[in-house]
Amino acid sequence: MAVDLFNATNAAGADRSRLQIAGSIKQAASTTGASFQYLLTTAKMESNFNPRASASTSSARGLFQFIDQTWLGTVKEAGSQLGYSQYADAITKNADGSYSVSDPSARNAIMKLRDDPDAASAMAAVLTQSNSFKLTGKIGRRPTDAELYMAHFMGVGGAAKLISSAEDSPSTNAAAMFPKAAAANQSIFYDRSGSARSVAQVYSVLTSRYVAAANSQDTRTAFAAAGGDTTNPVAVAGAAPTLALTMDTASYLSTFPDGRGVTPVGATSTTAAVQPVPAFRSLYQGGDRPQPISPAVQELWGNSSSLTSAATPSVRAPGRLDLFSDPNGTYSG
Repeated sequence: MAVDLFNATNAAGADRSRLQIAGSIKQAASTTGASFQYLLTTAKMESNFNPRASASTSSARGLFQFIDQTWLGTVKEAGSQLGYSQYADAITKNADGSYSVSDPSARNAIMKLRDDPDAASAMAAVLTQSNSFKLTGKIGRRPTDAELYMAHFMGVGGAAKLISSAEDSPSTNAAAMFPKAAAANQSIFYDRSGSARSVAQVYSVLTSRYVAAANSQDTRTAFAAAGGDTTNPVAVAGAAPTLALTMDTASYLSTFPDGRGVTPVGATSTTAAVQPVPAFRSLYQGGDRPQPISPAVQELWGNSSSLTSAATPSVRAPGRLDLFSDPNGTYSG
């Protein structure tokens, strides 16, 4: 029987590359306290684990598809705490809330970091932790990982509004509630016949896509290969959200003291020893983002001590699709 050595070699190379990427994501999860499985699933949805993936509709690039402004802002505000001080120092925070680099060669080097799985994973993990705590404060309970992905997709304010509306008024027209997001992501807000989906249906679509990506063979193999704990398949939630916690980010959140007057759901005295609160917990200032991951990164870092301007930043209109590079769910399965 003939053996296709070329394809076998390529497959082995791909497996090694995937393992290295999973290792980078696991290290970032360990450093920041974010969920390893959540970050893996998000990388699957955004880039199919391709560290050099780029979007044709925006400046999004890398494992987690950071657009230019979000990347510059994240590196500026969190880079020094993650070992990227030289890059953070080269970035200037402007009065209008945008970020820039005066030296073209330095800017090139900073933007190229998006292709580095270590750097991309670290920055994505910082944003994940920030989203986790802010969304917990807004909805009054720990979010499921699918709900946390909604914050990645719509911004914390938008996700909180969607979750609350799906609980309180599930039949509300989601496209009317989020017109700009609907215009940029029609496959999520409209069905195949062109009819607008309700908020409960949009909640269900986003949850289903997240669950499909979490349960995909690629994600589960990468999780196991990098030494993640054995996980059970994630079940698809109903059309309306419930208090059930589906994955390990929710469990992780239960180990932290509540700093915003929110009583954690299901916390018990048997919880493992409390870990130190990551330094990034207070960096996030939430808002209702109409588009996936707004380039107005000042919204992310409004409470950071590095912001010296007293002026209210002006929010520029984000580009189409921005950071969400897979609106059709191509990478979910």
